[in-house]
Amino acid sequence: MDGLTENDSDDLHLLITRSLTQRSTLWVLLLATYRVELTRTLDQTAKQGFTPEDRVFVVDTASRIAAAARAVELEAIRSDALLLRNSAANEPETEAGERRVLLAGIKLIDRILDTERARRNAESKTETMLPN
Repeated sequence: MDGLTENDSDDLHLLITRSLTQRSTLWVLLLATYRVELTRTLDQTAKQGFTPEDRVFVVDTASRIAAAARAVELEAIRSDALLLRNSAANEPETEAGERRVLLAGIKLIDRILDTERARRNAESKTETMLPN
């Protein structure tokens, strides 16, 4: 499966941790990247069903999202990521189990999008309040 390998992600986490300026922005960018990867995988699995590799990828991606969310203190995203990770790891390989994993994934994707939208709105309001 395409995407980041564990070592690539660890390198990204280390780089962001060492960055003093724009740290929060970099974490949000990383979360957005994970969201895109997760969306692509869940879309594919909704059409073709979960393979064991898909489950491993979803568990890994959800774990990475949880770690990134913890770094920027986004507890709601972290909580949803852990729920997805646990669902992908423990749900039975049935249609109903796959549906529950997909729903947990969609909830996490929506949470990341909502958080990003709120951040952009807050930045926009701050910019309009600054004197010219």
